[in-house]
Amino acid sequence: MASAPRTESGLDLWPYEEARKLAARVAKYDPARPVVFQSGFGPSGLPHLGTMGEVLRPSYVRQAFRTLYGDDRPDRFIVFIDDMDGLRKVPESLPNREVFTPWLGQPVSRIPDPFGDCHDSFASHMVALLGTFLAPVEVEYELIRSSAMYASGGFDAALRLVLERHQEIIRVIAPTLRAENRAGWSPVMPVCPNCGQVNSTLVTAYYPERGAVAISCERTFGGAHRCGFTGEVSVLGGGAKAQWKVDWALRWYVLAVDYELYGKDLIDSARLSGQIVKILGGRAPLGFPFEMYLDEEGHKVSKSVGRGVGVEQWRRYAPIEVLKYFLILNPKRARKLFLEAIPQYVDEYLEALREWSRSDETARRNSPLRFVLQSDSSRRFDSDLTFGLLMAVVPAIGSKDRALIWEYLTRYDDKIERDDDTRRLVRTLVECALNFYDDFVAPLLDFYKPRTDSERAQLATLRDYLAANPDATAEVIEREIYEIGRAHYDKPGKIFTLLYRVLLGKERGPRLGPYVRLRGPAEIVEMLTTALSAN
Repeated sequence: MASAPRTESGLDLWPYEEARKLAARVAKYDPARPVVFQSGFGPSGLPHLGTMGEVLRPSYVRQAFRTLYGDDRPDRFIVFIDDMDGLRKVPESLPNREVFTPWLGQPVSRIPDPFGDCHDSFASHMVALLGTFLAPVEVEYELIRSSAMYASGGFDAALRLVLERHQEIIRVIAPTLRAENRAGWSPVMPVCPNCGQVNSTLVTAYYPERGAVAISCERTFGGAHRCGFTGEVSVLGGGAKAQWKVDWALRWYVLAVDYELYGKDLIDSARLSGQIVKILGGRAPLGFPFEMYLDEEGHKVSKSVGRGVGVEQWRRYAPIEVLKYFLILNPKRARKLFLEAIPQYVDEYLEALREWSRSDETARRNSPLRFVLQSDSSRRFDSDLTFGLLMAVVPAIGSKDRALIWEYLTRYDDKIERDDDTRRLVRTLVECALNFYDDFVAPLLDFYKPRTDSERAQLATLRDYLAANPDATAEVIEREIYEIGRAHYDKPGKIFTLLYRVLLGKERGPRLGPYVRLRGPAEIVEMLTTALSAN
């Protein structure tokens, strides 16, 4: 039995609030009965960071529950894979999309691997990607596949109840359907034994006593293409799957789920599934509807159209710990989740980590970073550096020379080198900034080649000066550039635009004297020589 919190109090982050609600729910349970958390994944498309949130967030509530009530109460965290769903449309992110059109309407567990022969099915490939996807965040979970649950008979007893009480279930669902979809709606979707489709079958009669229904394969719903089969089929042992809201209720009923988060777009579905599980004799779990993730245009992140950010993309541009922090923040607030927004989230994380570094243990108890860092709770970030500044430094320096970038950063803030945690994180951020530069900045650069005698003369004069004066200070170099500009323009500062375009591929940049000194006069001489030799 979950007692009152025995270790910590005064904690008000949303996972603790949810953990307290959950404790009240399970207080009367047999203490040996596990507290069951659940999340779902539909393997009809590639996992994205929205998927990550649906797994990480319940794990945070699970962590809070253990923090408040101890870890002697058994629990389970089930990630349920909906691989009996029929494929309704081919995701835009898949290769050779036209090849999969004939498979529309079939369960994704029975469709070939879209990426070759590395897995036995479409679903298996997506499940493998999910495992790889979740590995970096180190969440403890138990994976259950819908196809295995149905085929093994795990849902059979509940499916018999569905058949016995199908009229009650239909009365719950029918008012929510369009008028044209009400006739013939059934809580079960049998797999056609002739064509293998699950979206094409229409139930025409129920036989609860033998766990069977009569069907006609005549529907074209969800991409299905009817074959015309008619006959009696069993709904047991994988012969059918339940309709979505009924399927959700089946999981809650059979797996005795206590807690589940879901997007706010599923609030009505959760309410209806709660009514269905009550019809079956069960109890709906505690629910937590969270706000949606939006792309740069404000649209909901979607697997089916390939809209969203993958975890490998995220890791290319930001540390995984930033993602974990992003997902612990207020789930009731919609947040944009696209690549160009990542630098903003990195800086939010760095500011939180700086505050963590300055805080004592009492202040840390209620910090979101407690869920992110866990056993690494001694982490520090002892620097004023921001990722925004670093993202500006890399293109400003105009070089991928890591030693050069590091020299600049440690001049900017010498504290970077004093702390191991800070140094390691900054080095990771440098790699992320370089990746961002390669993918988003470098393709837009336009390195200018001199076109007039005046431009060539300016570049040649600066080149010759730097070659003859390799030890000139930044101030002296800056003054010399002004003198060259004064000889060619009415306003000497106009030379800077030419030099920025030649050296950096853009019209603005840092002060050129310190830049030349930092990058090295010899390298600038080489770049100017190359520009002058261009046709």
